[in-house]
Amino acid sequence: MREFSRKDRLADQIKREVAEIVQNVIKDPNLGFVTITDAELSGDLRFARIFYSVLGDDHAKSKSGRILDKSIGVIQSELAGRLKIRNVPLLSFHLDESAEYGSRMDKLFKEIEAERGKNDDGSNEGGTD
Repeated sequence: MREFSRKDRLADQIKREVAEIVQNVIKDPNLGFVTITDAELSGDLRFARIFYSVLGDDHAKSKSGRILDKSIGVIQSELAGRLKIRNVPLLSFHLDESAEYGSRMDKLFKEIEAERGKNDDGSNEGGTD
């Protein structure tokens, strides 16, 4: 079994800490229902890309993105107090649309399956029995 690297462990810890900070420290009422989905660290551990999803429409997503970008300094400062490392990575937030993409694909597959069921009248066209 593969051992997790320092980079993987630190990314996981940053993800958990940032999620807790966003939930409990950032007090902006306009911040929508934000979920931190992933954190990726650069090879030298100097930069962290934080991926998030927002429940709501495009307006809610863009508003929450602006609030997170404005709050980077506060989040980074909180993170510095919580992590036991010399240099805290510089954060950047990125909207994670993979859940929406998966939902959209699931809907398309269901539509295809329903269409196949409608077209399948039980006969075996062009085939042999």
